[in-house]
Amino acid sequence: MGISSFTYNGITSTTYGIWIEKRPAVSFPKRVIESIKIPGRSGALLFDTGSYDNVTVTYELAYQSNVVRDNAVNIATWLYQTDYRELTDTYEPSYYRKAILVSPITVNDILNVAGRVNATFQCMPQRYLLTGKNAITPTSGDTIQNDYQDALPIITVTGSGDGVLTVGNSVVTITGQTDDIILDSERQTAESNGSNANSLISLTNGFPVLVNGSSAISWTGGITGVSVVPNWWTL
Repeated sequence: MGISSFTYNGITSTTYGIWIEKRPAVSFPKRVIESIKIPGRSGALLFDTGSYDNVTVTYELAYQSNVVRDNAVNIATWLYQTDYRELTDTYEPSYYRKAILVSPITVNDILNVAGRVNATFQCMPQRYLLTGKNAITPTSGDTIQNDYQDALPIITVTGSGDGVLTVGNSVVTITGQTDDIILDSERQTAESNGSNANSLISLTNGFPVLVNGSSAISWTGGITGVSVVPNWWTL
């Protein structure tokens, strides 16, 4: 078996002489369920919010002392971010998480040759599939099959003028389109040419969601084509 490593923010740990000694524990997120107590009633009512808490992933790492010392500033710049960045490892190469490092890094050398350190990341609950980054280019009237959790896609709409895009039960009405419009269902935004384009759309039943199962997709009017990055994920 080869050296195990992780890749964070586009850089692989072995670049800096760091590798994984032990596979991290498999963590499943806690479902967020609210408990409501009713006076005079035994027990409590449960309300499923449909969301999950973050999970932590801890890597037990080993490193080459000279490489780490020579690149200390670069390593700190690489690992210490202010928001979520993409995290993958060689144990599950088909998946990635959105993660941020939350543990301090304390270097403990052994005879100035090698050392060990733990790195703990706080991760969003989703395990995203790398294949979910691949764009789908459907024809109007097609269906998109989702074998995973309900997904929030990024949809690029090509065309001009006015048009209507329907994805499942979501209807996006576009007015005055002059360039591609990018609909980001996770961020709840529309952009065109790098600028906010929320004023060009109106929504019925919110931004598009690719539900588990099949979602019909169609369009009319000035829309000439659609590209869908599905963002497939699982727990």
